[in-house]
Amino acid sequence: MTSAKAKPIPGGAILTYHEVMPESNYSYCVPCDVFKQHLLLVQRYAAQETGAQVQVTFDDGEWSQYLHAFPLLSQGNIPATFFVTPGLVGSGARFLGWSKLRELQDAGHSIQSHGWSHKFLTSCGQQELAYELRASKERLEDRLGRSVLALSAPGGRWDRRVVEGCAAAGYRCLYVSEPWIALPMSGIQVMGRFMVRRTTTLPELARILNRDRGTLWKLKMRSGIKQCLMGLMGDGVYHRLWCRLTGYVDFEEARQNSTS
Repeated sequence: MTSAKAKPIPGGAILTYHEVMPESNYSYCVPCDVFKQHLLLVQRYAAQETGAQVQVTFDDGEWSQYLHAFPLLSQGNIPATFFVTPGLVGSGARFLGWSKLRELQDAGHSIQSHGWSHKFLTSCGQQELAYELRASKERLEDRLGRSVLALSAPGGRWDRRVVEGCAAAGYRCLYVSEPWIALPMSGIQVMGRFMVRRTTTLPELARILNRDRGTLWKLKMRSGIKQCLMGLMGDGVYHRLWCRLTGYVDFEEARQNSTS
């Protein structure tokens, strides 16, 4: 992540979901009934506000997003952006295939890049970084026939080198995990998103939608603590601990399972 000076987003909020399922122990899995309540809140907010639209986004391109989130988005007539990793499309039983991604796109949703293989971009060498960015963009455009101009940073890891790599690869927007951020950098618009968790309450979500400065400040302080822990422990150790605490199945394990 970056140490660049950040500021509150002067427009609508950007929400990010991962899994949407009836139930799960994963911290970033939102139950279906709760997700439906979130969409109703988004609709009410959109009806009350002018010029400050809420963006609903999804990371990873997992099956639960198609099975459970897609029908609810259709019921509410809410467009979403799905950030996917082409290197994992259709692998195993976890990730959507190209036909389902085309179905989402044909229904009015946007399919954008989440890197080629979900590697943390800040840990990539220069050639690997260029490949993660370019290969993902080119494969998505080739298979889906639409321009890919946005990327969400896997694991929320980003820095100035990643931003410059995005610019070189032809992206225009980089989405990151800090919801208070909105700044131009090296020709790229860096956009912060709120990571919705299983424990996110409706009042908390309402404060995010209203860009409540106190809530954004608390999230910024929490992010600072996280950065300190990552610096002390190292990113690899921190990520393994995070996976254990949240119930997350690492993408490297998914890659190994898909090739075994």
